[in-house]
Amino acid sequence: MGSNWVLGVDTSHWSGKINFPKMYQAGARFWITKATDANRTTGLQFEDSEFDNYCKAAFDLGELLTGCYHWLQYSVDPKVAAQFYLERYTRYKFDFPPILDFEEPSVRDTGRFSDYAWRASEWCKEVERVTGRKPIIYTAKWFTSYFSEKMISWMRDYPLWVADYTWWANNVTKAPYYMPKPWEKATIWQHSADSNGRGSEFGVQAKSIDLNWYMGSYDELLEWLKVAQPEEPLTLEEKVEMLWDAVFGE
Repeated sequence: MGSNWVLGVDTSHWSGKINFPKMYQAGARFWITKATDANRTTGLQFEDSEFDNYCKAAFDLGELLTGCYHWLQYSVDPKVAAQFYLERYTRYKFDFPPILDFEEPSVRDTGRFSDYAWRASEWCKEVERVTGRKPIIYTAKWFTSYFSEKMISWMRDYPLWVADYTWWANNVTKAPYYMPKPWEKATIWQHSADSNGRGSEFGVQAKSIDLNWYMGSYDELLEWLKVAQPEEPLTLEEKVEMLWDAVFGE
C-alpha cells in the first residue's frame, strides 16, 4: 500500500458502541457510517438505529473527516430514497460527498439488474442536483459483474469506493486488484472487513471493523473533499513578534 495513504473506517449499527477517541488514536483519519436503507419488500425506509448517536459522538470529537452512505433498494422510488437520505446528510456537516452503496444481493435473485442500475442513476442525479456534490459509489467486482456495460457505463463519471479484501490485493499488488467495471481506478479501497478481529483496536464493540484506504496523502484528501487545512499554531516567537508589531509598529 502507499506509504502516505490515509486510513479510515466505516460503520453501521452492527458495529455496536464506538469509542471515537480510541478510533482516532488507532490511526483512523476518516469515518463513514450508514445513514439510510429500506425494507427490500415493503419499501419502508429507515434510518440506521445508531446514526444520530454515532454522528453526535464523532462530531463532538472533531478529529475525523466524516461521511455517511445510503444502501440502495429496488423497492423505493429513487428520488424519494434520495430525499430521505438527504434529510440525514444535511443534518450534519459531513466532509465527504453523499455516498451510494450499490450492492443489494437480492437483485441477483430477482434479475432486476437494469432496474437497479436505473435507480442508482436516478438517486445519484437527484442527490447531485440538491447538494451540488458528485456522489461516491461503493461497490465491488463480484456485484457489478452481473450488469451489462450498457447498464452501468454512466458510473465511470463517479468516484469509486471499491471493496476488495482478497489476499492477492493485500499481499501481492498492494492495491485493489478486482476492479469493477466500468472503472479503471478507485479513490477509496475497502481492504479489510469481516473476520479481521480488529474491532477493539479501533474502538468498536463488534469483533471486526471495516478498514479503508484513501489512496493518496492527507493533504490530497483534504483538497479532494475541499476541506480547509487547519493553520499551524503560531510559535511563541511569532506571537511575541506580532505583539511587538501591534504595540510598537508603524
